[in-house]
Amino acid sequence: MAAFEAIILSRIQTDERTLQLLLASLCLVAALLVAAVIIALVGRWRRQSDAQEDLSPNAQLAHFRSLYEAGTISAEEYERLRTVLSAQVRQSLGVGPSPTAEPSPPPAPSPPEAGIQRPEGSDSSVRPA
Repeated sequence: MAAFEAIILSRIQTDERTLQLLLASLCLVAALLVAAVIIALVGRWRRQSDAQEDLSPNAQLAHFRSLYEAGTISAEEYERLRTVLSAQVRQSLGVGPSPTAEPSPPPAPSPPEAGIQRPEGSDSSVRPA
C-alpha cells in the first residue's frame, strides 16, 4: 500500500509541475500574441499616415506614371490623369496655365487693297511643267 501511495503522490507532484509549466507557457504565448497584434496595428497606422502624406499631386502623378510604364493603365488614361494633375500642380505652385497649351492662332491677313494691279505681260494661268 505504501508503494501505491508513493506512486500517487509522485504523480500528483508531477501534475503540479506540468501544470506550472503549462501556465508559464500559456503566459509566454499570450505575451507573444499581444506583441504581434501591437506590431501589426502600428504597421497599419504607419502605412495610413504615409498614404495621407503622399496625396500631393506630384506624388499622385509619379504613381500614375509608374502604373502607365508598367502597363497597368492605358496611354489615354494616363494622359487624362496627367492633364488633371498637372493643373493641380500648377495651381498649388501658383503658376499660370500650361505653356504647352495651344496658342491662339495668328490673326488672318487683311485682304489686299483695291487698286493693286498685275504686272503687264504676266500670265495668270497655271501651266504644267
